[in-house]
Amino acid sequence: MEKMRELYHTEGTLQKDFVGQISYTVCLPETFCELDIAFTFDKQHFSAEDLTNQRKTEVRDICRSKYGLELNDEQLYRLMTGEMKTEIHTLATLNDTFIGCVHRQLTSRHMHFTAREATEGCLPVERIEGVLRITILVFNVLLDNTHYHLCVTAR
Repeated sequence: MEKMRELYHTEGTLQKDFVGQISYTVCLPETFCELDIAFTFDKQHFSAEDLTNQRKTEVRDICRSKYGLELNDEQLYRLMTGEMKTEIHTLATLNDTFIGCVHRQLTSRHMHFTAREATEGCLPVERIEGVLRITILVFNVLLDNTHYHLCVTAR
């Protein structure tokens, strides 16, 4: 069977508190029978090294002022290392028609398409041709220099 061919790849860096969308448009050079959109990012959660006194004070102050929550050290640690997260999802359209959105708490995901099958959250695509648009949906970035990578392959 023919090997998947890389059609496009890019990477970037997001800064703390970024919220928004980043779209990439790829003109497919021919008709394909299989398509894979791979997306990865790092720094989803705070690590122990990220829990500086300044950052803990900042989070504690936000919880107090915005939500009326007073957190002890154990609650703050559990919140910062388990519940707070960088949240980024992927959405794809082909010729301005929705073909899928993967809304999962994963740092690595694939959106895979053929005429008969597709990744959960995606639709099978009979003719993979035309203009592919991938939108990176960024809901929250916890840490500066959060790196992401996007790669489109097809067969």
